[in-house]
Amino acid sequence: MYKCPRCDSGLRTVEYEGMEIETCPGCQGEWLDAGELGHIVRTIERAFTAEEVRALETVRQQTFRMEASTRSRLRCPKCPDQELDPFNYASSSGVILDKCPRCAGIWLDKHELEMVQALVEDWNVRVQHDANRFGGALESARLKSEKQADPRTGLPRFGFVLAILRPFV
Repeated sequence: MYKCPRCDSGLRTVEYEGMEIETCPGCQGEWLDAGELGHIVRTIERAFTAEEVRALETVRQQTFRMEASTRSRLRCPKCPDQELDPFNYASSSGVILDKCPRCAGIWLDKHELEMVQALVEDWNVRVQHDANRFGGALESARLKSEKQADPRTGLPRFGFVLAILRPFV
């Protein structure tokens, strides 16, 4: 049985979004083995309402401000001799998670898993909205660029931009 890196309680295994994860009955944090977070954010069993997203955003902002000054290094539940490395989920989300450099497991404090899920769902909605809104213009730009291919190489000018934009059209 693993110990909670935050409060030293014994972690319990529960099912969450089709995965078995470990949760702490004391501080309500969650331990995810390598790859489980990716599976969870791709699986949407229950979508967050707009009100829930706003509430989680408020909690996230308060937590981020608080953690910036009080964050302590935690030890991995699976690799107790290893310190977890804090990281900002998706580089700029403001949700600070802790990852083991050895086993790649991730520790999430109370509400952080829900925050990550709400962020990803919101991002997906925004990407789809932008694709619907700008897809025609992007496709038009791609076709125009292909017509203006560099005669020396046969490649479209600004091909790297098109490569980035292609998934959205």
